[in-house]
Amino acid sequence: MAKTVKHESLSEVFKNIASGITGVYVFIILTIFPLYTHNKYFDILSARYVFFKWSSIITCILLALLGILYIVLDLQNQASSPTALRRFFDSFKPKNIRKHFIITDVFFLIMIISMIVSTAFSNFKEESYFGNAGRYQGLECWIVYFLNYIAVTRTFKFKRFYLDFAILAGVFASIWGILDFFWLDPFGFFIGVSEGQKAMFASSVGNLNTYTNYTIMIFALSSTLFVVEKNKIRMVLYIIASVISCCGTIFGFADNAVLGFFGFFVFLPFFILKNRRSLLRYLILINVLLLSLFIFSLALKLPHNGYQGSFFIDVVSKPVLAYSFIPFMVLVVIVGIIMTKLKPNYGDTVISGLKPLDSVLPKKIIYIYSAVLILGAAFVVYILLDMNIFKQHVDLWNQLPSSHQLVFDDYWGTHRGHNWRIAFTNFTENFSIFQRLFGYGPDTYLIVSERTFYEEMVEKFGEVYDSAHNEYINYLICEGIIGLVSYLGIFISGIRYGIKNMKHNIYILAPISAVVAYMVQAVVNIAIPITTPVFFTLLYISVAGYIENREVIVNDK
Repeated sequence: MAKTVKHESLSEVFKNIASGITGVYVFIILTIFPLYTHNKYFDILSARYVFFKWSSIITCILLALLGILYIVLDLQNQASSPTALRRFFDSFKPKNIRKHFIITDVFFLIMIISMIVSTAFSNFKEESYFGNAGRYQGLECWIVYFLNYIAVTRTFKFKRFYLDFAILAGVFASIWGILDFFWLDPFGFFIGVSEGQKAMFASSVGNLNTYTNYTIMIFALSSTLFVVEKNKIRMVLYIIASVISCCGTIFGFADNAVLGFFGFFVFLPFFILKNRRSLLRYLILINVLLLSLFIFSLALKLPHNGYQGSFFIDVVSKPVLAYSFIPFMVLVVIVGIIMTKLKPNYGDTVISGLKPLDSVLPKKIIYIYSAVLILGAAFVVYILLDMNIFKQHVDLWNQLPSSHQLVFDDYWGTHRGHNWRIAFTNFTENFSIFQRLFGYGPDTYLIVSERTFYEEMVEKFGEVYDSAHNEYINYLICEGIIGLVSYLGIFISGIRYGIKNMKHNIYILAPISAVVAYMVQAVVNIAIPITTPVFFTLLYISVAGYIENREVIVNDK
């Protein structure tokens, strides 16, 4: 018995050390990485990628050395239980596969294998491996993602303070971005940048689309924690962070943020509409968005970077929308008063000592909410069909903010319509069956577009597309059907596992919400190792929570 205890003690010691290593890594990626620069904006992509790559590699090396040391010591241990090495190989036996591996592992492995095949048969092997023809999202980067996935999901132990520090870094970046909007340039990052490009960059992140895909994740983190938090001081801090990150996102102008907000606000109610308090806080979050738009409308009256063409500008240009936070705030106050005055209702169980806001909401509220979403989606589809095909009420729909975005042509979405048409033409007409399955090669979109539609791109818009500006189309072209399906499988299954773990740790909902917000905005944006590693890490810690509590979750069923 004593030997077994000794063996178990050894195992726990090494598990704690491993979780400490990955804890430091997660802290670095969520807190330090988003703020790291080498030569301001001039080498931000390569510098940020090198930082991410080597911090990841060093972490994996430390874990590997720790694992070797553990195996050596474990082999010397005379405990009666099987050695770590034997348990490791036993985990690959068919009868043990389901105990040790999850479906996300399978999708990730398929993704890596498909990218290896794609690189091996690509005509541009060097570019496919390093991703140096695009945004460094080549095979090398994905191998690092995969190693990080294994390391974090198997050793990381979730603590909320990791999210708190991530939010702190994001708030700092958001304030920086707001100051850049007013040309204050607090750290001199615009020195040496051409006048024509200054309006395209913000904060420690750089490109506005990239900046807003980061700040929308911070908004999702802080807002979700605000909804689920019980401590009043923390709740106040989270709502302040939500306001700052929301303003930071809107001040970034980029329209991908619109989709990010939409994804977050649609997703969250499915998991928080359980009592009156969470409903009230959700309404407060909507008012935060409306208030931020009002602040933005005031900011536009002051000297600023002059960037035009934003959905947010179109919205606040209409007073009825710019000032909508006022009646909505009154509505929130009225709803809050009514909720506190209503008779407490605790469902089937009567619990003494709870307040009216703790009262459970009817389960049918989710069905009502779902029905409203379906009707809303159907209405949007009708508008799109009418604007592009039927054209019966075009004058009416043109009254909507950014109505030109409802017409899908080559000019749509800053030429994304043309870009996507080229991509699908290549995929359906110019790709072989093998290329449709495995793609042209990781991060080789620029090469594809140049070799097939160079003259048309230059003659029509005077530019060449180095990315689809849609992550999913980009993966389809570069990694093929297998790559795209496995990519979606990684994140859909990972979100599913995170949701399963929410019963044991409600704070996991925060990184899941951030991942969803990112994935929705990715429909018009690109993956880039300036901020994408933050997105991956948030998913990893969600999955890690499930793996940590898997035995309890399975038994609860």
